[in-house]
Amino acid sequence: MSLNLAIPGRKKLDISGVLCDMNGTLTCDGILSAEVAKALKKLAEIVKIYVMTADTFGTAADTFALLPVELVTMEAGVPAAAAKLNFLKKLGPPKHIAIGNGYNDHLMLKEAAVGICIIGREGAHNLSLTAADLVVNSPLDALDLILRPKRLMAGMRN
Repeated sequence: MSLNLAIPGRKKLDISGVLCDMNGTLTCDGILSAEVAKALKKLAEIVKIYVMTADTFGTAADTFALLPVELVTMEAGVPAAAAKLNFLKKLGPPKHIAIGNGYNDHLMLKEAAVGICIIGREGAHNLSLTAADLVVNSPLDALDLILRPKRLMAGMRN
């Protein structure tokens, strides 16, 4: 499973996975919308999806139990930004897209092949905004960029 992207004026990308922050990115107040769940199912047919969380609301296991995603809990004792970056580095940044919104997402957004920041109802940290390649308004918009790669290519072309 992979997504091949030929972005005009840039190198070709072979994306095998998407790392998503949970709270404030995929969910709002720990709640996942039905539309985002549906988009995650569609995206999982193309690439592997990792949902990264400290599980602030204690809802991660129940929220994602029926979805084809791998839930990744942050390493204990490691700052969340470093833990997310470490996980991305283990997988291989050139083959992964990262989606996030908070301070703890800025390092993975900068290092990933493509970083997408969401300014949603929970806001977005300025470091994540500047680290991202693209900025969108909702998790559905972020997932649609990947499901409809011409949108992603339009925003990333040189």
